[in-house]
Amino acid sequence: MNWGNGLPDELRRIIVRHLSPVLLGCKPGALFTVPAAGCAVLADLLPRRLSLTALRYGENGTLVFVFDGEELEKTIASAAAGAVLAGLGYPAGAPVLSVVAHLKKRFAGGAFPHEIGLFLGYPVDDVLGFVEHKGRNYKLCGYWKVYGDVERAKLCFRRYDMCSRRLRAVMRSAVKDGDLSAVSRRVSPSIW
Repeated sequence: MNWGNGLPDELRRIIVRHLSPVLLGCKPGALFTVPAAGCAVLADLLPRRLSLTALRYGENGTLVFVFDGEELEKTIASAAAGAVLAGLGYPAGAPVLSVVAHLKKRFAGGAFPHEIGLFLGYPVDDVLGFVEHKGRNYKLCGYWKVYGDVERAKLCFRRYDMCSRRLRAVMRSAVKDGDLSAVSRRVSPSIW
């Protein structure tokens, strides 16, 4: 697919805004809504190391979770995240795809499972703080609401912004007939 004219503008914006930190190895996963037709297009564009799962279908599009299996496994295997997830009934020590399947079941249950923040690489303190304070009384709001280490979060927010700028620049460049695999090869994941 041609990045210049073949990729719908709405999908291009979604990719830059939400996927750039995942493509560049700064984040284990991303959660966002795509138009119904965009889901299949996006799935075809993803590099092999990334997986896409639809979590919820709605009138405004499909809520998808795109993740790097290796990075997600490291993230949810931490002692703190693992304890939170085990307390919510997630299978301890299970393969990452089984854990994602459990997440999908939690989404199907109707309520929004706030532990998704752990899958997105948010600090455990911030995920627990969000639940405890019902989304209020946060110290900082950026890519997520911060209840713990503000300086660490600011640094992370700057990295995510840098990822978006770098991917936008690559997408504007002369990448012809490429896919996200080609784009992610042009923008090194080890920029940190």
